[in-house]
Amino acid sequence: MKCKFFYLILILWLQACSSRAQTSVIKVGNTDVLADTVITGIDIPWEILWGPDNYLWITERIGIVSRIDPDNGNKTVILDIRNSVYQSGESGLLGMALHPDFSTTPEVFLVYTYGNSSDIKERLVKYRYNGTQLVDPDTLIEGIPGNTTHDGSRLLFLPDKTLLMTTGDAQNQSAPQNMSSLNGKVLRLNPDGSIPADNPVQGSYVYSFGHRNAQGLAAGPGGNIYLSEHGPNTDDEMMMLMKGRNYGWPTVRGFCNLPGEQTFCSANNVVEPLAAWTPTIAPADLVYYINPGFPEWDSCLLMTVLKDMKLVALKMNPDGTKVLQENHYLTNAFGRLRDICIGPQNEIYLATNGLSWSNDNPNTHSIIRLKPDNLTSVDKPKAQAARIYPNPSGHSVTISLPNPSGRYLVHMLDAAGRLMLEQEVSESTNVSLEHLPGGIYLVRIVQKGVVLLEQKVSR
Repeated sequence: MKCKFFYLILILWLQACSSRAQTSVIKVGNTDVLADTVITGIDIPWEILWGPDNYLWITERIGIVSRIDPDNGNKTVILDIRNSVYQSGESGLLGMALHPDFSTTPEVFLVYTYGNSSDIKERLVKYRYNGTQLVDPDTLIEGIPGNTTHDGSRLLFLPDKTLLMTTGDAQNQSAPQNMSSLNGKVLRLNPDGSIPADNPVQGSYVYSFGHRNAQGLAAGPGGNIYLSEHGPNTDDEMMMLMKGRNYGWPTVRGFCNLPGEQTFCSANNVVEPLAAWTPTIAPADLVYYINPGFPEWDSCLLMTVLKDMKLVALKMNPDGTKVLQENHYLTNAFGRLRDICIGPQNEIYLATNGLSWSNDNPNTHSIIRLKPDNLTSVDKPKAQAARIYPNPSGHSVTISLPNPSGRYLVHMLDAAGRLMLEQEVSESTNVSLEHLPGGIYLVRIVQKGVVLLEQKVSR
């Protein structure tokens, strides 16, 4: 009897390992893409980031932050604040951002809702990572009215190391046009919680207003910042973020194409979207993807979609100001897609969100890895090879070298193939791009005439 029980457990364990390790091939245009499951059994992974330690960092909406080893799916919980987080409907632990100088300033920024069903609020909290846990919570903003829906909230650091935070209207349609309210806005703050002196309104966190419920933020070429936002029963939107501008909600839905909207748009200098969807598709997060080896998605905004259960690829023009082409992929392949991030070898990670809005089956969600078949395998040693990041870049890029004692040349070429920068480096260093105009550049790292790495970078 004991032997039968042992063999049953062994069979189940082997099946589980086999299920996790199984890789399928998905055809995306002419590109073969390898798809496998990094981890499953998690509860609504709302934010996924590739960390500087070569682990995936994730938030789960119930109130858990974890690091996940992409090689074996092992999950290490580094913060459990379920006792502090109020989670119902779409509320809970939401966006996360890591300080851009994480190696010297290991700070982690989190947004979550708190309180009770009759008094939901939202706060932004900064933690310090001590190597094993998130500690020393420091509340930067709190008391933002919340709800079970329309809470935002995505975070993104800008090249100047200020932090953006999206907030929803919390089902109060008067808030987005009210400049004294923090709801229905994009906020901008310094990492210590103070208000930047160059914000549009002195003494205010508000960077843009007139938003309904933006849940996507991404950096693109030329310093462009993109938003994805949920519409009501029409007009989900993808737009470019502009300082101090009005995005029209609740008067304007999508483009300024109705008589009442046109009057309001003209009077209030409303920003129109770059793309809009009716019927709605429920856009979540988005990233700007650069990979010439994956032409179908190269120079595209990749946007995860919840209701329509797919990935939308928006091919952008060179300066990132216009959508040239829209294509849809992975429809119904993995269910609702909540978030997306890019790994160091241009592999793509997707956070799934089940099959229904109500999350009827908690602890069944997954992180899926997509890897073009022409990429080398992603492992810890290769992740330590030469790297160029961040991408898209800001005023500088970091060149991480495999052998800091060697001597290397960094070449940067523009779209016409002209050499715009040549710099000799002998250790991992920051390379200033301040003198270069916005656009897409080819960066080469060369040692003794051998090209070690060639990568497109958007500025």
